[in-house]
Amino acid sequence: MRTLRTRITDHGSIWQLLPRNQDDKLDYEKLKQLCDDFPLGIILCDESDRCVYSNRAYVNIIGYATDEILDKDWHNWLYIEDVASLNAKWEKALLNRTSLQEDVRLIRCDGTMIWVRLHAVMLETGQYPFASLLMVEDISARKTTEGIVQQMENALFEEKERAQVTLDSIGDAVLATDLSGNITYLNLEAEHLTGWDRLQAIGKPLLTVFNIIDGESRETAPNPANKAMLENRTVELAIGCILIARDGSEVEIEDSAAPIHNRAQQVSGAVIVFHNVAKSNLVMEKTNRLAWYDYLTGLPNQALFNERLSQSLGIADRHDKRVALLFLDMDDFKKANDTFGHLTGDLLLKSVAERVTQCIRTTDTVCRRSGDEFLVLLSEIEHPEDAILVARQILSAIAAPQKINDNDITLAASIGISVYPNDGVDATTLMTCADSAMYIAKQNGPNQFYYSGSPYPGKVESLCR
Repeated sequence: MRTLRTRITDHGSIWQLLPRNQDDKLDYEKLKQLCDDFPLGIILCDESDRCVYSNRAYVNIIGYATDEILDKDWHNWLYIEDVASLNAKWEKALLNRTSLQEDVRLIRCDGTMIWVRLHAVMLETGQYPFASLLMVEDISARKTTEGIVQQMENALFEEKERAQVTLDSIGDAVLATDLSGNITYLNLEAEHLTGWDRLQAIGKPLLTVFNIIDGESRETAPNPANKAMLENRTVELAIGCILIARDGSEVEIEDSAAPIHNRAQQVSGAVIVFHNVAKSNLVMEKTNRLAWYDYLTGLPNQALFNERLSQSLGIADRHDKRVALLFLDMDDFKKANDTFGHLTGDLLLKSVAERVTQCIRTTDTVCRRSGDEFLVLLSEIEHPEDAILVARQILSAIAAPQKINDNDITLAASIGISVYPNDGVDATTLMTCADSAMYIAKQNGPNQFYYSGSPYPGKVESLCR
């Protein structure tokens, strides 16, 4: 027979007081003396799970009077969401005459819910006139504490996960060490640069994973983590340091190391942040390019165009040459953009940029001013006619039909021309003059250019004629 560990008192064991045969009587007085001062709730149930005995602890736990408990199915007080799960386990234990331990919720007399730990033993009916003995322990306080602890653990886990995701998403490599200089953490970029898997690296000495040398002398570089911990401050790696990865490949890095402090503000380790110098330079080059070039077409932007225009005016003045400025605006581009969509519109702008670029010399400059407006700088030309010739070529190139995203599209543009020094001797005046000329061309129909100077004084010319 399976037994249940129970409390032994001066009156003996609970088991010694249980009837052995159907004809034996239960000595309630002795059972009460033994069980009523027992800290756990105790009930005896028949084969129909009706309670035939309850001690004082169980009465206190459930909140009902004894006469309200007796002859009632103890399952009645189970929380509804726990019924199905416990019943299945209860039936299995009853069938196999095995013990059962389960945390369940009960509904007290006052309607409140409590957590209890249920210890149940299915008794041998041949030896006892009862089907089961249950010990019930109120664990509500413990569950509350466990819930608080679980919430704290969840919060810590989520915080750790957020930190992990953040560190893995940044472009810099990050690794940490303990006070002994052993690796405690690597982010994904650190894994990539060092060639070490995070789990394999943890616990390894720093210099095994973070193997750095001086780029010139090829000697081992000073350990930045040790210096940061020793001096208790942020330190930077010497310029020109080389990181030797696990596979022997080398990469020049820049880094800094800082001490890690515990709650007592004592140094407990160090963190090193480093990055590939070549990658850093590439990012800097891209940033610089964005400052001077249009992101969509790759053409110089207005700032770079103004620089080149000023330079060209200075050179033209010294060499007694002319400079032409062409102000180009697409005709009805908004209509095409709305009809075919913005993605197609972007491809059209890139196509215009390429076609205009093919019409000029490498020493000239095309700029996307904004939206569908472009500027063309023709440096060191001999005569105004040279600018007129280029304007014709540009309008012809733009007007050539093209197929984009299975759409047959034909575009047109208007161009205004100004020439240094005929129309002005400074960039602002030339820009204003070309802008005004462009509007005159646009007012006279699509695909036209306008130049007010000789040999075309005030003449609008259209390729459509």
